[in-house]
Amino acid sequence: MLYKISHYIQDNIPFLWEMVEWFNSFLFCIRYGNRMKSIDAVLNQYSGEYTIRQAKDGDVDGMVKFFAEQPEPSFEFFTPHAFDAKTIKKLIRRKSHLSFLILDGDKIIGYYFLRCFFIGKSFLGKMVDYRYRGRGVGKTMCMSAMDVAMALGLRMYETISKDNLASLYSTQKVLDVTIIEEMDNGYFYIEDRKKK
Repeated sequence: MLYKISHYIQDNIPFLWEMVEWFNSFLFCIRYGNRMKSIDAVLNQYSGEYTIRQAKDGDVDGMVKFFAEQPEPSFEFFTPHAFDAKTIKKLIRRKSHLSFLILDGDKIIGYYFLRCFFIGKSFLGKMVDYRYRGRGVGKTMCMSAMDVAMALGLRMYETISKDNLASLYSTQKVLDVTIIEEMDNGYFYIEDRKKK
C-alpha cells in the first residue's frame, strides 16, 4: 500500500512528493540518525576486489557517466528516478535515500540504494554495469543492503518485474524472499530477509 501511494503522489503531484520526502527524511533522521554511523563499517566488510561505499557529492559526474553508458534495455526495469546531475545530487544529500556505489578502481560499476521510511521500511533498487554482470556484483549489493537495513533496524522490500526473473533469482540465491503480492503493473512486491 505504501509503495502504491508513494508512486501515485510522485507521478501525479510532484510538489507534494517533495514535501513528503522532506518530512520523511526529517523524521527518519530523528529515529535512525544515530544508527546511520554504522553504515560505513557494514559496507567495508564487503569491500575486497571492489570498493563499496556510500555515494557523495564528488561522485555526481561519475554517476551521470555510469548511467549514460548503460544500454537502453538496462532501464526497462529500472526507472526509480531521473539520472541527471541535479537529481542525483539531491538524492545523495537526502538522508532517507541511502545511495551506495561499487567501484573497480575509480570506475563505478554498480549503483544501489535504500529508499527509507521513518516507519521502519526500506526499498532496494540496484543496477549493475552491463560489462560486469555475472560476476556477483548484484548479489553483493543485495547482501550488503540487507546488512545495512538490519543495522538500522529496517525491513527491506523490493519490486521486481515478473518479466525480469533473472533479478528475482539472483536475489533468491543470497536472501530469503517472500512474494507479498503480484501488483497490477506486473511487478512482484517482495520482502527480503537474511538467509538463516
